[in-house]
Amino acid sequence: MRRLDLGLQDEPIGALMDRFGILVSKFDLIAALVAGVLVAVLAVFFNKTRIGRALRAVADDHQAALAVGIPLKQIWAIVWSVAGFVALVAGLLWGARNGVQFALTFVALKALPVLILGGFESILGAIVGGLIIGAAEKLAEVYLGPHIGGGIEGWFAYMLALLFLLVRPEGLFGEKHIDRV
Repeated sequence: MRRLDLGLQDEPIGALMDRFGILVSKFDLIAALVAGVLVAVLAVFFNKTRIGRALRAVADDHQAALAVGIPLKQIWAIVWSVAGFVALVAGLLWGARNGVQFALTFVALKALPVLILGGFESILGAIVGGLIIGAAEKLAEVYLGPHIGGGIEGWFAYMLALLFLLVRPEGLFGEKHIDRV
């Protein structure tokens, strides 16, 4: 396993440790700030810019977007560029924290239950879904793990997403689609 060196120290913040007894590393705090800034910039980009509105129009209906003159090839290039940039930032932060290894792909597979819970159309839903999945995995490992035999963290998120699909298939923040016949 190889760790990336981004020049950020992975040591606890002394003031938080002394005053509150909370162990938070400088690297984790900076990574959280980078993620928060990236989410805020993407939210503003998608909601306030002309290109963001075009991206949402294409996501909603390809044919209607094409009919009003939105160039699909350029939009798809922008979509893949933005997705690649976000993946690059996430990969750098994760690789610097936990190392680069083949098991990193399992982290990406955790995105599916997160999106199912939060809803595929909402950035806020992705954030809330990620927090729910993360907390639920740890709680399940602590409270259910000893009774089941451990190893619950690997599959619990998918079971939670499956149960959630039965109750609310559009997710917490997804739009409910009504099909009329």
